[in-house]
Amino acid sequence: MTPAQRARGVILTACFLAMPAMAHDLRYVIGAGQAVVIHLHYVDDTPFSYESYEILRPGEDLPFQVGNTDRLGRIAFLPDRAGVWRVRAMSEDGHGVDFTLTTDDAAQVTGADRPAFERYGRIAVGVGIILGLFGFLGLYVKRKKS
Repeated sequence: MTPAQRARGVILTACFLAMPAMAHDLRYVIGAGQAVVIHLHYVDDTPFSYESYEILRPGEDLPFQVGNTDRLGRIAFLPDRAGVWRVRAMSEDGHGVDFTLTTDDAAQVTGADRPAFERYGRIAVGVGIILGLFGFLGLYVKRKKS
């Protein structure tokens, strides 16, 4: 074996031994797309920071995306198809939210559930005012009779 052949063999051996090390290299691509951004916060506007969440794809049990909200209580995800997505976020102390949102093919939100206090809050306040008025009226009439 000539010195040139020996050198070529050493170089090829070194390349083959380096191949497994290249498998640990991590590559990335930076791109922009239509993302759905969800802001989660408590009633007093304190952000729902660093809490766990999962997003479930329509008709599947395995989460499409899991993670933690950021410092400002935001979740961002890129839906890969149109449909109804389920979002569940929960803190360790039991606070949380579970709602659905609907996206179209362009990843635009076309509809979403509203929390119960937003849906029924006005009704509850109205019923409370009516009951309070009748309660005061009942006390006033009762005092007049006595």
